[in-house]
Amino acid sequence: MKAKKSLGQNFLVDENVIARIVGQVAPKADELIIEIGPGHGILTEALLEKAGKVVAIEIDSELVQELKITLPQNNLELILADALDLDLEQLIHSQLNLHPELKNKVRIVANLPYYISTAILTKLISASDLIKDMTLMLQREVAERIASTAGGKDYGILSVISQLYADTRVLFPVKAGSFRPIPKVESAILQLKIYPQPLVEVLDRNLFVKVVCAAFSERRKTILNSLKSHYKTIDSKLEPSQIAIILEQANIVLTRRAETLSSKEFALLANTFYQYAKNTAHNL
Repeated sequence: MKAKKSLGQNFLVDENVIARIVGQVAPKADELIIEIGPGHGILTEALLEKAGKVVAIEIDSELVQELKITLPQNNLELILADALDLDLEQLIHSQLNLHPELKNKVRIVANLPYYISTAILTKLISASDLIKDMTLMLQREVAERIASTAGGKDYGILSVISQLYADTRVLFPVKAGSFRPIPKVESAILQLKIYPQPLVEVLDRNLFVKVVCAAFSERRKTILNSLKSHYKTIDSKLEPSQIAIILEQANIVLTRRAETLSSKEFALLANTFYQYAKNTAHNL
């Protein structure tokens, strides 16, 4: 079947890369794997040989029909859907309820087109309580950006959010020639091993994401000025003059820039915003 540009399809065909991915995932017979974007099923088939069950989410109806014919169905479930539209937490819960013999956390394997990689990863991280790890094929530049550490020019929103919840690292690059059709960019395998507990327990996940996004909205500015410029996206009840107070309460120097703050510091800052808003409301 011809790849569809509208869906960002580039199918992995390199058996050596497949073997390396499966070796890194090392699925077991008592584990449930959710695969996003199985394509023609070359990786899916390898996972099925070792995993207890694979749930494969595919947006292309033609590919779903093909996979029903070409792959063994005894431990495979195919879902025709756009992963962006699915309630992944509900899917995981329902699968674990159906299969109590499988471990109580799932493993994610995905080949993500560039145009949805950020949205899918954000959605997966929001369900991190139910996930053991994620092994993701991404554009190499994106994977390296997510795994970059504080202080680097590539460190950004996804780096902060991912690294609060997971040990995040690039495992190996994948050459463009490993796909058909051959893409214009190289890829890489990114793995996120979810921590038993986040580095800091955030009091409000949505607020945490808002603070990180506001901080990185204007990278050249100090964190004080970035947050003052976008304070309404964090909390409409805030006043710009209160931003400095909150930063000082979080022990963050006002002249620092967003890319110098670790995931821990961002989480503590978000918690400070939360507590400040709560205390202010209480004193009214």
